[in-house]
Amino acid sequence: MTTEGVGKTKDAVKKIKDAEKEAEKTVSTARVQAEDIIRKAREEAGTLLEKVEKEAQKEAEAAKKKIMERAEEEEKIIQSETEEKLEKIQKVSQRKIDEAAEQIISRVVRKDANI
Repeated sequence: MTTEGVGKTKDAVKKIKDAEKEAEKTVSTARVQAEDIIRKAREEAGTLLEKVEKEAQKEAEAAKKKIMERAEEEEKIIQSETEEKLEKIQKVSQRKIDEAAEQIISRVVRKDANI
């Protein structure tokens, strides 16, 4: 091999080594960027998860509040209906007591009249 051929071979080897170093830098940079992208994605996922959890909790609290309000309304309706029924029962009971008292009085008066 001639000196010129050896020089060209050395240049070619140097170019290959330079290209390999450049490729290693590119791969290294790509790895760093990939790790950064993954880190940011995880952070965003964590933030999004927190946001979704808070929103779900707010919705659950709102639903609970509505259910409690409906239950209170139903309780008032049931209480009102119960009071009305109780008043009717008391009126019927009082009428029965009055009727019984009249019957007792009329029997006592009749007995006194027969004496």
